[in-house]
Amino acid sequence: MRYEKAIVIKVEGSFAHLVAEPSESCEHCVFKELCLGNTEGKLKAINRVNAKEGDLVEFEIDILSLNKKLILLSSVGLILLFVGALIGYYINPFKMNPSLSGGTFALVFSFLTFPILKGKRFSSKGLYPEIKRIIRREK
Repeated sequence: MRYEKAIVIKVEGSFAHLVAEPSESCEHCVFKELCLGNTEGKLKAINRVNAKEGDLVEFEIDILSLNKKLILLSSVGLILLFVGALIGYYINPFKMNPSLSGGTFALVFSFLTFPILKGKRFSSKGLYPEIKRIIRREK
């Protein structure tokens, strides 16, 4: 887990939008482009400490949890893709070209990944950083 500092620029319900400055530890992080690189340092974080606009806060990025969810997500998609291809190719319920049937079933089964992602195990809440404390309150 890493703790970084940021300024709150906007609050929306239980989330806060932050502007973070990359720290030295960000230089070697594999998620730098996902986290700060493409967003000009702007992040959306869970705001459990009721931070307000202008506050300087410390937030946490749980890299271990993020890695686990991404690996699980990728695995489920690949397994469904493979199962669909096997069913389409070997069972071939529509009696068409086995390669075409395998490809069609692989595509259909891979789309089943999206409804599975709506479950609690794949909740997007664990993918967001979380504000841990307010360092300086803006008045």
